[in-house]
Amino acid sequence: MHELFAQVLTKKDLSKAGELFSLDDSDIKNDLTQVLERICEIAKSPEYATSDNDQSVVEICITRVTSAIRETHSIEENAAGLVQLLEVCHTHNLRPSGIKDADPPHTKIASDIMSCLFMHYGKEKVMSLAIPVVVKFLSTDHKELSHNVSSYLSLAAIDNADMLAQYMDLIVNSILKGKHALARVLPQIYTQNPEPVTRRLPELVAVFEPCGVSERVSLLQVFGMIAKSKPKILELHVAAFCKYLSVSTLIPLILAMFVDMATANPAAFIDHMTVLKQMVDQQAAFLHQVVQIVGAVGTVSQPHAIRSMAYLVLLLAKVTDQSALVVILQEIKALGLLHHELLEDNISEISRLSQSGSSSVRILVHQLKEDHKKYSGQREMRSVSSQTEGTVTIITVGSPAYPSNVVGVRQQQPNSARSSQQSLSKSSRNSISNNWSLTDRPVSPASTLDRASLNSALTLNSSSGLPPEPLRDGVKLFCEKHMDTIRKFINSLSARIPLPAKCSIVDGRHKRYVRLNFHCGIHGSHCLYGKQFFVLNTKLPKTWIHLMFLAVQAQSQSALSQQDLSVSSLKACWDALYPEKGNRGYLTLVTSSFPSARDQDALLQELHSVRYFDVFEFNAPKKYWACFMCNHPEKLSQLMPDGSPVIAGQLKEKKGRWKFLKRWKTRYFTLSGSQITYSKSDSSKETLPVREIQSVKAVRKGIRDIPKAFEIFTTDQNYVFKAKGQQDIEPWVQCIHLAVAKAQTEAEQNIVENAVIPRPRPTVRDTKL
Repeated sequence: MHELFAQVLTKKDLSKAGELFSLDDSDIKNDLTQVLERICEIAKSPEYATSDNDQSVVEICITRVTSAIRETHSIEENAAGLVQLLEVCHTHNLRPSGIKDADPPHTKIASDIMSCLFMHYGKEKVMSLAIPVVVKFLSTDHKELSHNVSSYLSLAAIDNADMLAQYMDLIVNSILKGKHALARVLPQIYTQNPEPVTRRLPELVAVFEPCGVSERVSLLQVFGMIAKSKPKILELHVAAFCKYLSVSTLIPLILAMFVDMATANPAAFIDHMTVLKQMVDQQAAFLHQVVQIVGAVGTVSQPHAIRSMAYLVLLLAKVTDQSALVVILQEIKALGLLHHELLEDNISEISRLSQSGSSSVRILVHQLKEDHKKYSGQREMRSVSSQTEGTVTIITVGSPAYPSNVVGVRQQQPNSARSSQQSLSKSSRNSISNNWSLTDRPVSPASTLDRASLNSALTLNSSSGLPPEPLRDGVKLFCEKHMDTIRKFINSLSARIPLPAKCSIVDGRHKRYVRLNFHCGIHGSHCLYGKQFFVLNTKLPKTWIHLMFLAVQAQSQSALSQQDLSVSSLKACWDALYPEKGNRGYLTLVTSSFPSARDQDALLQELHSVRYFDVFEFNAPKKYWACFMCNHPEKLSQLMPDGSPVIAGQLKEKKGRWKFLKRWKTRYFTLSGSQITYSKSDSSKETLPVREIQSVKAVRKGIRDIPKAFEIFTTDQNYVFKAKGQQDIEPWVQCIHLAVAKAQTEAEQNIVENAVIPRPRPTVRDTKL
C-alpha cells in the first residue's frame, strides 16, 4: 500500500487525506485492493457510526479509490473489493434517523460504491458480483437509496436481463410494497421469468393507480406482453384500464393490448364499446385500433355484426384519412365474409368511395363489390348445385433444368374469400419450393403449355358447371391505369439494376428467406454462367418482389391479372414468405408507389456486397446484363491464347482462417489450364486445382474504390492476393473466373461421357418448404 494511504487509513489522519488527490493514478493502481480491505475494517468498527473523523477519512478515501478505478479502467480487478464493502454497509442500519432524517454514514458509502459499480453495467463479470448484493438493498426503508437501487437495476437490466430475472419475486414484492420505481425493470426481464408477474397480476393492476406516469407505462408494456400470450387473465381488468383512456400517453399502449385481447376473445369487450367509441370521438388518432376492436366484436353474433357494420359504414362518411379508410374497409370485408347479407344492405354507401384518391381504398371497394356480386349469385345457384365448393385446379409446368413448380393456382370457392388465400398458402407449403421465373426457359414438349391452353385449363371444373371468376381484379385495374408509367420506370431502371431470372423461397434454419438467381443474357460459348446462376440470398425481399412484379407487367403486351401464371407464382412466393400478411399485404405492396431512389440504392448496395458487378455489366446496345466474357469476346485471345486460361506474375499472398494475424508473402504464381502453381521460399512448388475453387471476388474498401486485392474461396481455406494495382488485379480475376467456368463445363462433360444407367433412387432437392 502506498505510504500516504497507509498513513491516512492507519492513523486516520484527516489532515493528510487531501494530499491523496496529488498522487498519480498509476502509482496507486496496484494498491486499491488493500485500500478497500482497510476501509472495510474501519467501516465495520462499532465506533465508526459516531466518529465524524473516521467517516470523513473513509469518504475521502472512497472518492479517491473510485476515481483511480475509473481512470485506470481497473473495475474488474477491484469489483470484488467494492462488493465486499457494499455487503458491510448492508449489515448496518440504513434507516434515516433524527429530527431532520439525517442519512446514516453507511448509506453514503453504499451510494458511492453502487455508482462506481453500475457505471460498468455492460461488464458481465462486474454485474455477476454486484447484482446479488444490490438486490438485498430493496428491503431498506431509505427512500432515496431505494430509488437509486431501482435506477441502477433498470440500467443493469439492459445487458443482464437473465441474471436479474432470477430475482423477479423479490422485485415484484418490492413494487407491491410501494417501491413503484422498480416497475421500470419489469419490461426488460418479464420474458425471462413471467410466472411471478402473471401469478400476482391482480395485485399489480391494483397498484397501477398510485404509480407515476413512467411506472404506468412500464406496467402497461408488461400487460401488453401478457395480452399476446395469456390474454384471458387480463379480461377481468378491462374496465379498470378503460378508466385511463383519457390519458393521452397511456392510450396507445392500452389500445394495443385491447386489440390483442379482442383477437383472442372479442366477447370481453361487448360491455365496453360505448367507452371506446366515445374515446375515439375525442381522440381521432386512435381510430385504427378501435375499428379493429369493433370489427372483432362483430364476429361474436349476428346482432353484434349488424351493430358493428352500422358503426363502420357510418365512419366511412365521416373519416377523411385514407389510411383509416383502408382499415375500416378491411373490417367491413371481414364481416361481409361471415354475414353476406350485410354487404347487400350497405353496398351503396360503400360504393361512394369508388372514386377515392387512394388506390388501396379503390381496390378494397372493388373487391367488396365483387364479393357482393359473388354472394348474390351464390344464393341464386345454391339450390342448383352444392358441389362447387372447394374445387381447386393446379397447373404445373415442368422444365428439364429445374424441378416442376406450382406456377398457377385457381380456386373457385364461393363460400369464403379467405379460404382461397388459405388454399394458396397450403399449396405453397406442400410444394418443394415456391419458384417464380421472369424469363421463359426451354421446356420439354410434354410439359409445354401455351397461354391459350392454360386459360382453357383454368376454366375447366370437373365437378361444376360454374363459369370462371372474373379476371378483371384490382391488380389488373391498377396496372391498366399506370401501364405507361410502369414501362418507363422499368426501362430506365433496367440499365442500373439487373432483374432476377428466378425467385425461390428457401426454408432456412431459423426462418424462410428469398433466393434470387441472375443469369447472363448472352450465353456465349465461354459464358461464365452458362450452366449456372449467380445466386443472391437477399435481405430486401419486399423491394425485389415489387420490382419483379413491375417487370412482369412491363414485359407483357397488356396488364396481367392475379390469375396470370407469372403474377400468381410471384404471389405464391409472397404467401410462403409472409403467411401472416396474406393477400392484403401483397395487394398493398404491388399497388404502392414504385421503389424510391433510396430503395434502389439499397438494392445496388446489396449487389455490390456480393460482387455482382465484378462479373456482370450492362450491354447498352442489346439492353441486357451479361458476364464480362460474353460482353468482351475479344479478350479471349489475351486470356486464352491456346484455348486455356493462362496468366503469370508476382503476387503478395495471405492464406488461412486468421488472415489478419499473418504477413504478406510475395510469390510467383502461374495459372495454366486446370491449376494454379506457386513457388515457395525453399524452391518447392505447390498447386491449387481450379476445380477446388468455389468463388473469386475482388476486394474493395468501398463501392467505388479501385480493387487492390482479390480473394479466392475453396472448401478448405481462403486466399487473399494483392498485386500492384487495378491493372494487375482485373486480368487475374477474369482469368480465374474463366478457368473455373471451363473446369465446371469439363466436369459435366466427363460425367455425361462416363455415365452408366443408375439404379432408381430418391430425388434430392436443394430447398424444402
